[in-house]
Amino acid sequence: MRRITMSVAAIAFLATMSIAAPPGKTPILLDTDIGTDVDDAFALALILHRPELELLGITTVSGDTQARARLAAKMLWEAGRPNVPVAAGEPGPSQPMDQTRWADGFTGPPLTSEKAVDLMKREIERRPGEITLVAIGELTNVAALLKRDPSLGKKIKRLVLMGGAIAHSYGKDLQPVAEWNIKSNPAAAQAVFASGIPILMAPLDVTAMLQLDAAARHGIFTRLTPTTNALTLLYHLWNQETPTLFDPMAVALIIDPSLCELKELAIEVDAQGFTRVVEGKAANATVALHTDPKSFFEFYLRRVAP
Repeated sequence: MRRITMSVAAIAFLATMSIAAPPGKTPILLDTDIGTDVDDAFALALILHRPELELLGITTVSGDTQARARLAAKMLWEAGRPNVPVAAGEPGPSQPMDQTRWADGFTGPPLTSEKAVDLMKREIERRPGEITLVAIGELTNVAALLKRDPSLGKKIKRLVLMGGAIAHSYGKDLQPVAEWNIKSNPAAAQAVFASGIPILMAPLDVTAMLQLDAAARHGIFTRLTPTTNALTLLYHLWNQETPTLFDPMAVALIIDPSLCELKELAIEVDAQGFTRVVEGKAANATVALHTDPKSFFEFYLRRVAP
C-alpha cells in the first residue's frame, strides 16, 4: 500500500498546469480498460514517452473501473505525471484484472472522485474542437458522453479507437470476427459510429499481428525507467508469454499515420458487434487496413526503450 498526501494548495497548483498545449502538441483524453490485457499499459507507456502528445486525463471503462483507475494513476505517479487526472467510469460485469494488484490501496493526486463522463465533458468544453479522444476499451463511456450531451460530438476533434475487424481475426486467421471492444457493448459502438465524430479506426487488420517477441520484451524490461519498470511488473502479473500490442497502434497512428495504409470507409456495427463495410454510403471512418509490423515495432521501441 502506498499513501500520498498533498496540501490543498499543492493540488490546486497542479490543477493549473498544462492549461494550453504547447505549439505542435496534440491534446488527448485516454479512455481505457487497463488491467485486463496488458496492451493498455503499453499504450499508456507510449503516450507518456511522446512529447507530441499532451495527456489531459484518463478515464476507465468496463468491470471494476475503480481498480483500473488506481492502476492508471499509479503508472502516472511513477512516471512523474501527478497533474493528469484519472476518473473511473460506471462499473460493469466482472473481468480478470490481475494487473490491478500492483496498485491495490494506491491513493494519490492523479485519482479524482469525478465521474469519467464529467471529466470528458469538462475538458472537451474547455477546449472545443481541439481534443482527440483515444478509446482503447469498449465504447461505453464515449456513448454515455454523447447521450448526456449530443452537442459534444461536434466539439471533439477526432476519435481514435482500437476496435473492430474488417478482413482479419485474432492471430493469423483472416476470417473477420466481432472484436472484443466492439462486441462488449455493440449498442454503444453503434451510437458512436453514427455520431458524426471523425473516427480513425485501428482494427484487428493492423493490430492482431503485433506480437511483442522475447527480444523486444528484453529491450523494454532492461531499460529500467519508471515506466518500463511498471511494464515489467504488469507483464508478470498478466502471467502470459507474448503480448499483442493492439492498443499501442491506435496511439501510434496519432503520431505517425504512415505506419498503416488508411482508407475512408462507411462502417456499421451490427447487434453482435461485427463492424461491416457498407458500400454506397458516405464514409464515417478512416480505417487502417494494412501495416508492416517491423516498422511498427521500430517506431515503438525507439520511443519507449531507446
